[in-house]
Amino acid sequence: MRESNFHFPSVNKACVSITSALYDRRALDCTADLPLVNSLSHLNYLTSSSARIREILTTDGGLERLVRILRTTRVTEDTLHNWKWTMAFQCVVNVGVRGTPEIRQRVVQVGAVPILVEILHAYLLGSEVVRLEQRAREAANDQSAHMPTTKMERLQAEYEAARRRLQSINHVMYRHDDVILTLQLLAYLGKMSTQRQLLHEYSALVDVFSLVERFTLQNTFQPDMVYWSSVAMRNNCRRDETRGSCRQCAYLECQKWERHSNEFAKCRRCRKAKYCSKQCQSKAWQDGHRYWCIERTPSAAS
Repeated sequence: MRESNFHFPSVNKACVSITSALYDRRALDCTADLPLVNSLSHLNYLTSSSARIREILTTDGGLERLVRILRTTRVTEDTLHNWKWTMAFQCVVNVGVRGTPEIRQRVVQVGAVPILVEILHAYLLGSEVVRLEQRAREAANDQSAHMPTTKMERLQAEYEAARRRLQSINHVMYRHDDVILTLQLLAYLGKMSTQRQLLHEYSALVDVFSLVERFTLQNTFQPDMVYWSSVAMRNNCRRDETRGSCRQCAYLECQKWERHSNEFAKCRRCRKAKYCSKQCQSKAWQDGHRYWCIERTPSAAS
């Protein structure tokens, strides 16, 4: 395969490619879609099986290049473009999920979290469009409801606005598997305190964990989505070794820190979340803690 140069066809050159037995960073700079997809497909295998390749990607600029591919690739009807985005995304997830804590921290630093947030936002918007479409269809077909015209028009207007916003999203893919990989990666990124600090720094712009908590509704989302979002929320409640093993109030709108270890009271049911006051505990329960709070059995406690 050759790397196309449309300005000067005479200087077209052979592509440097990644194979299942050889990694070459230069292959990620290829401008032709087909050889790049081929290299990303092999890199997907390497990142899932080789710890050395995952480490090299964080030092030679390969991880930054993967994130740049995700940001610049537009999701269209072109299957090749979609494959390029999918392969690059799976490579980033493999590095973050299977890598060491230092590698996971690097995944956050190179800017992967905004892409994860956009995927979750797009999926929630798609679910909202489906819900509004169903409500509009039921209102139009139900002759006995006698719904006021203004209410039907408002419902139709909300549906059209949500559909237009969804159609404008062309920079991420938000299929079921993409959301599962996103939640899984966020769950692993939240295991270590240093990575959680970076996630909370980004949460100053967009609250990542409030977004993840919305996927814990068991009657709304698929069981695997509920599972990984619940794991991510429980990991967010872990102690911070850099603060003397103190924890943060699990109410996402409070997030007050303990001044010393064991200052806050734990949730008596799951024994994971800690709250600075009963008011925060009550608000957190209403906001979503009840969906990912799993009762801790005596065998699990031991």
